[in-house]
Amino acid sequence: MKTPSSQIMLAALCIAAAFPATQAHAQSPPGYPSPAAPSAPLLTSAELQGLVGRVALYPDDLLALILPASTTPIDIVKAQRFLTKYAADKSLKPDPSLSQPVMNLLTYPDVINMMGDDLDWTESLGNAVTGQQQDVLDAIQLFRRKAQAAGNLQSDDKQIVVVKQETVQIVPAKPEVIYVPVYQPATVVVAQPAPVVTYAPTAYPVYYN
Repeated sequence: MKTPSSQIMLAALCIAAAFPATQAHAQSPPGYPSPAAPSAPLLTSAELQGLVGRVALYPDDLLALILPASTTPIDIVKAQRFLTKYAADKSLKPDPSLSQPVMNLLTYPDVINMMGDDLDWTESLGNAVTGQQQDVLDAIQLFRRKAQAAGNLQSDDKQIVVVKQETVQIVPAKPEVIYVPVYQPATVVVAQPAPVVTYAPTAYPVYYN
């Protein structure tokens, strides 16, 4: 079996997100101190939940690509431009210099377009993933628990919600297919008389490295 557990994938994204900082450090000339990265103010738990809310209920397999991909917004722009050209010419190949998470996200064009259409959000998420990795993961868990407590995060024929030692995992109901949920972050954490989560019409194949 090559299907990784959701916990392993979410832990691996922390390593992937650290690459930009590692590469910047490696480029310092020998004998010179590494330039200090500008420190952005740390986001509060509430701010982080607001930031991750639009993707927090995505299946873990997809979220484990989105978070590290957000650390390279320029590659998201390149990927979005490629998808536009690819729609007219299927012989085109993506730029091999794209970061691996972004390259993998090409399997999910709607997600690339969502991130490319709101680069301010993508960059803010990437900064948080790079500077507050564990806080981001904690915020995702808090958001999921709120949605679950409100009755808006449940298992169905598209996804399975698994709670293990207070960790809420979201996995595809069919291992080979991912359905992307559609919801309003502010609404999904509040109990509602009618279902507030639907699914995008396209079913995507699960991508594994």
